[in-house]
Amino acid sequence: MKLVIQPTLLLKTPNYHQHTLDLTHIGNLLRSVDQGRTLAAAAKDLNVSYRTVWNELQEAEQELGCRLLERIKGHGSKITPAGQLLIHSLERLDLQLSGEAQRLATDISEKLSNHLNKTFDRYIFCSSNDPLIEQIHSKFDEIEYKTMGSGHALDRLMENKATVAGFHVSDPGEIKAIEEHLRRAGLITIPLMQRVQGLLLARGNPLKIHSIRDLARPEVRMINRQKGAGTRLLLDRLLEREGLKTKLIKGYGHEEFTHSAVATSILAEQADVGVGLQYIAKEYKLHFIPLETETFYLAMKPEFRRNKTLTAFVKAIQNRSNKTPGYKAVK
Repeated sequence: MKLVIQPTLLLKTPNYHQHTLDLTHIGNLLRSVDQGRTLAAAAKDLNVSYRTVWNELQEAEQELGCRLLERIKGHGSKITPAGQLLIHSLERLDLQLSGEAQRLATDISEKLSNHLNKTFDRYIFCSSNDPLIEQIHSKFDEIEYKTMGSGHALDRLMENKATVAGFHVSDPGEIKAIEEHLRRAGLITIPLMQRVQGLLLARGNPLKIHSIRDLARPEVRMINRQKGAGTRLLLDRLLEREGLKTKLIKGYGHEEFTHSAVATSILAEQADVGVGLQYIAKEYKLHFIPLETETFYLAMKPEFRRNKTLTAFVKAIQNRSNKTPGYKAVK
């Protein structure tokens, strides 16, 4: 049994009937349009009429007192700055609440499962953040996915608090040391896929940032990943190679926990640059400057290598990575 708690933002309208307006639903409609889809296509996905969607948007604009969607005759629709703000605000709401909500959902799920006397083989997968893995794991009820930095994921595995750990490194010399450390603990590593990491920048690259050295410019604001994240370790290695001190980087101490959160901060103009995946840059329509191609690995006990569930999970991730820009399966 797997339960999911999804936060919903509701606006109570000050009328006689105390009607509530689902702003999360409106935000999803706007996001669909922002991704290049039409309102008609969004309505079809929701199995409602185009008129219903149109009326919902008009009601939202009336209650909020601002335009969310600009209709351009002959050129479809364009999201207004207010609409973009709603989209980004809902994304941040989801990011900030999803961890606690999922912990609560897991607790409820476990109690219900025990009550119904249902037994599941469950595998705890502690992993560095990756959007493809997030998409695939939802199809495997037996796998409990916990996002954390690469180092923390390996620590959980070493402490027998995880079945599998997902981590990534870009330095070929570093993986040899990690593999030896894990081997002494009776664990094996499996290369899963390669990912392109680089600089995430606002569309059009308005500050003309071209390399890691530009992060030290006084007008550039950075958004970093949390301590222990493989992406932060990559950044630190690149800064050291360029001879740049972290105290010169404005925003170096400002941290987010996922690639998507970094992209959202840039879209919301809270930062100018961050390090993240090429895939995320494309999804969020950001400018991207590639830095390095890294390998994402799995670590586990040898007996799990041929486990049917985990084998299917790995195969699904690799199949998706071969079809996704910025990724390539490693076999």
